[in-house]
Amino acid sequence: MNKNGKAGCGCFVFILVAFMVLVGLCIHPFSLRFIGNQLRYEDKVFPSDAIFVPRFSEDKNGELYGEAFKQYLAGKGKTIWVEDEKILGMTILDIVTKMASAKGIDEGVLKKIEADSEGKTKASKIQGKFGSLRVKKVIIIVPEYASREFHLLYGPSEQEGGTIFLIKPVEVGFFKKDSWWKDPTSRSIFFKEVIVLLSYYTEKFKYTETKR
Repeated sequence: MNKNGKAGCGCFVFILVAFMVLVGLCIHPFSLRFIGNQLRYEDKVFPSDAIFVPRFSEDKNGELYGEAFKQYLAGKGKTIWVEDEKILGMTILDIVTKMASAKGIDEGVLKKIEADSEGKTKASKIQGKFGSLRVKKVIIIVPEYASREFHLLYGPSEQEGGTIFLIKPVEVGFFKKDSWWKDPTSRSIFFKEVIVLLSYYTEKFKYTETKR
């Protein structure tokens, strides 16, 4: 009886230690950094008809627009489209036009696009807008942490022969990708993205199962 008791206890301890090792590996900085990098997706970018910058309220310093200017000046796009909305009496387009002017970019290059919705509904409206204008290729400028989400929203499975959307991830200062678990803002962004991705994958899985 005692031997059996000891064996059982030893088995439990082994499982407990194995679990602790697994947790330790998961919370190791290397593991957390690896997990954070899974949010990143990148397409090979080549000269396109347009560059599109979605609105990210976290981008208070205009880092995404700065990258759009770089891509435009490098000859990657003919026009720059911004998701427009009003902020303190000014539109995003007004602000970005001033930023572009400082870079020597003519205001005629800047265009606005509006989509009063979120998620897949918004993506569908934006795809429809570019489709109606017969735009063949669009580079989408997004923060690294949102690039996989935008790949799911605008990827090949959503195109059906229409406009091709190329995802260009940008490293931004407001998301600490190499230490996201230490920074409150980055941590909040990370978990928000994980929830969004899980919802998309779950919906996709249910749709696939239904088709079967």
